[in-house]
Formats: sequence, C-alpha cells, structure tokens
Amino acid sequence: MKALAIIVNIFIPGIGTLIVGKTGQGVAQFILFVLAVVLNFTLVGAIIGVPLAIGIWIWAIVSAASANPQPVRVEIVHRGEGHLSHPDRGAPY
Repeated sequence: MKALAIIVNIFIPGIGTLIVGKTGQGVAQFILFVLAVVLNFTLVGAIIGVPLAIGIWIWAIVSAASANPQPVRVEIVHRGEGHLSHPDRGAPY
C-alpha cells in the first residue's frame, strides 16, 4: 500500500497521502498543489507557484513514504432477522 501511495503522489500530490490514511495532510497537500498550479498560469504567480509546487511534491512523497499504516480492522455485525437464529432464543447459529 505504501508503494502505491508513493507512486500516486508522484503524479498527484496529496492523493497518495490520503491512501495511507493521513487525511489532514493529504487534503492540505492537494489543495496547496492545486493553488500552486493555478499560480503558475501567471508570470508573477509562477515565481511563487513553482517553488510551492516542488516543495509540496517533495512533502507528499516523503509523507507517504514515512507513513506507518495501521492494520485495517473489519468487524461484521449481523443485525435483524435473517435465516440465522437469534442466540437469545436458544437456537444455535
């Protein structure tokens, strides 16, 4: 998962960071990268936009590479009446 996040961050900074579960950083990286791209459309904005885009790109890759993803815990809960008997009624599952 970490390798996929790094590859995705190379192309779209912030999205790979979201993949590894760092939601706040991922959203901030993506918004700032979009801002940097918009600034690059003007000459004056490019003076700020290019360094900003490079910095965010590096930050996104390092952020995804240094992530320590937590294992996913899946819990299946059966609710309602189905073909299985309810344990309170004495019938086995």
